[in-house]
Amino acid sequence: MQLFILRHGQAEPLELDDAARQLTARGRAQVNWVCDRRRRELASVRTIWASPYQRARQTAQIVADHLQLPVHIQELLTGDTPPQRVLEALAGAGPFPLLLASHQPLVGSLVNGLCGSGGAHPMGTASLACLSADVWANGCAGLDWLQHAEP
Repeated sequence: MQLFILRHGQAEPLELDDAARQLTARGRAQVNWVCDRRRRELASVRTIWASPYQRARQTAQIVADHLQLPVHIQELLTGDTPPQRVLEALAGAGPFPLLLASHQPLVGSLVNGLCGSGGAHPMGTASLACLSADVWANGCAGLDWLQHAEP
């Protein structure tokens, strides 16, 4: 099975409501660039999950527009969710390949935890990781590739 993990693009500065922060023009360009760069690989995605936060929803919608798929909002995909909760949700998820659009520190914890890489794989804004595994558990996945947004 394949799992794509995408950190949202660059967002507006934090003001009063973190959940309402939107993507900047640069953030939208970052996500579009990554989608264009990985168009062939992303074509296999069958399900898109997104954090309820605005910037992650906007990020997921850009991908969804490229793939002609709906976005499913998942309350558990906020940045401070324990990664184990996401892994438990993935056990009953489908169809795969599935793409998650979320935030730090969750995306970094998922990628590095699943790969057992101890922080070796940074997840900057609009970074997209592709992992493969038979089961979604810590140390059980391989990193197929990691695409960072154009600087």
